Amino acid sequence: MHHLYDNPPAAVAFADGMEVSRDSLALAARDFDEFYEEIFNKLAEFGEVEDLIILDNINDHMIGNVYAKFFNEEDAEKAMRALNGKYYGGRLIFCEFSPVTDFKEARCRLYADSSCDRGGYCNFMHMKHINRRLK
Repeated sequence: MHHLYDNPPAAVAFADGMEVSRDSLALAARDFDEFYEEIFNKLAEFGEVEDLIILDNINDHMIGNVYAKFFNEEDAEKAMRALNGKYYGGRLIFCEFSPVTDFKEARCRLYADSSCDRGGYCNFMHMKHINRRLK
């Protein structure tokens, strides 16, 4: 789902390598947790979700992208049909199948080590960290 997550300004600034207060980041993290839980629960109405990934990248073609992987391809198709063209938080939902079948290969390994020098403009997936409670 393209550009579905509206990164708060603090998260965008942090992804761009700028200094951000801990309070701002904590608020952004709470907003993200609420978004993640809401989207996961909505997708789970269509079938068992194997993985849900929200990107931390800030380049134009990746900002706010959400990727869901279902255990069953038919469930993914049901979700796509039901959600495509609907609105979430004032944003039009645009869904499409991804040619990527293994998200592990698309992720930025340097980001996982906190050493990606391209920051939020990297063209590999910078996956937002999910709160342990939500996992």
